[in-house]
Amino acid sequence: MIDIHNHMLPAVDDGAKNDDMALSMLKEAVKQGVEHLVLTPHLYEADIIKGTGEWKAKIEKGKHTVMELVKAHELPVEVTVAAEVRYQDMLPIILEELEVLIGGKYILLEFSFHSVPNNLERIIYEITRKGIIPIIAHPERIKPWQQDPKRLEELINMGCPTQLDIGSFLGSLGPNTEKLAHFLFDRDAVHLVGSDSHNLEARPLYSKPGYDWLSERYGAEYADLLLKENPGKILRGDPVEVYPVNLEPAAMSMKDKLLNMFKS
Repeated sequence: MIDIHNHMLPAVDDGAKNDDMALSMLKEAVKQGVEHLVLTPHLYEADIIKGTGEWKAKIEKGKHTVMELVKAHELPVEVTVAAEVRYQDMLPIILEELEVLIGGKYILLEFSFHSVPNNLERIIYEITRKGIIPIIAHPERIKPWQQDPKRLEELINMGCPTQLDIGSFLGSLGPNTEKLAHFLFDRDAVHLVGSDSHNLEARPLYSKPGYDWLSERYGAEYADLLLKENPGKILRGDPVEVYPVNLEPAAMSMKDKLLNMFKS
């Protein structure tokens, strides 16, 4: 499996606090069958308001530490370092000065849990004009989209893959988040899942339970698509298939249509 979203880089954000915690998280990832980790520390406007130099230094130090831990403990896992970028006015500077892209083409883009810009479609269009594809991080946790999933529809139809947190559909991140996660699965509006792991207690990895959950409900082929095939394409900078969706509450997904056909 490939974990496309986690916070294992030590002493950078609210994830791994030190080298020991990072090592424990790395070992847990290997134990659960993760073969490639994309480390995605938070990148907020406050992190670079005085310039990008300090951020670069922290990331390089954390990256060096993780690589040394993997080598010293002979962990069978590959590591890529990117970022989970909060949408902000400094986004053009980030794209110009920092190495935040995955596969040289994709950016893991998150929005405030409580609000999203009114001109979001225009924002996404401007990013894609640069040849960069936004991955929409954990849309199921964004309250405006929980209240009106239709607002997410246009972003997907513009070609943006969505990444759901595994804890969301397992029910550990609240009922509203779980409800929207299941809704998005039923509408074929999910393209990737990631652990978004911050620690081993409150925000653990969940990659193996997530894979098993997907396999039981939708089949191993679908679980492979979300945890292996699509993340692999992103790491290579290859296109990910993002089909148009209808997120009206009464819309029926292809899965539902097929199930109804078999029942009739």
